[in-house]
Amino acid sequence: MAPPPRELAPVVEPEPAATAEPPQQLARAADSSAVIARSLPRRGRITYSVFYGDGGMPVGQVVQTWEAGREEYRILSEAETSGVVELFRPQRLRYLSEGAITAGGLQPHAFLMSRTRRGQTEVAEARFDWGARSLAYGVSRQPRSAPLPPDAQDFMSFIYQFVLLPPAAGRHRVPITTGSRFEVYEIDVGAEETIETPLGALRALPVKQVPRPGAESVQIWLASEYRHLPVKIRHYDREGRFSGEQVVTEIRLSEE
Repeated sequence: MAPPPRELAPVVEPEPAATAEPPQQLARAADSSAVIARSLPRRGRITYSVFYGDGGMPVGQVVQTWEAGREEYRILSEAETSGVVELFRPQRLRYLSEGAITAGGLQPHAFLMSRTRRGQTEVAEARFDWGARSLAYGVSRQPRSAPLPPDAQDFMSFIYQFVLLPPAAGRHRVPITTGSRFEVYEIDVGAEETIETPLGALRALPVKQVPRPGAESVQIWLASEYRHLPVKIRHYDREGRFSGEQVVTEIRLSEE
């Protein structure tokens, strides 16, 4: 499927808060009692500005696009450096998630991560075999495999799963692959708060990965007024220190 066209309509007014819709568990239910997920907009594009460190130095841009049919989806995230950083430390980072849309949400089939730095490209892939309940992942020179839990996600489907199944408050455990790794994320979903963005003040749910010693972590804010789309993603280094963030500058959606 091709990336969303440029004529996607910008989101101008927020949606009414879905107060009547109770939050659901993060895990995709596998039985007949599964709560049917909400729909993902047919096409969409979210643009973010990327800032580095406590000083908030602008270092680049992230564009996330998706297409969602009745039974399948494709989510693409592309990040690139700009400005002074591009002169000295150019970098391109690409995530691609493809899979099925089920009654219980997103079910990824394949995930690709590629990172280009100083002319060298690193690629890692994950393949989900739901029939055999097996996950193949890793870089080509060091392939790995693991049993596939029924609620497993890749990093991008994990984020956009919240659009279909808004998260319940509290602590959750979610098996997630980044292509090169497969591990269980422990996350905390906090109470709704207001954050400032270039789109104005937004009500958002904070979803924070519980940090582990020696491991990087992330925190994501899901805009309650915009279908729980991710509007800010904050990154922390292996020492747990804030290292940078991406903040929404534009949202465009289309149902065509």
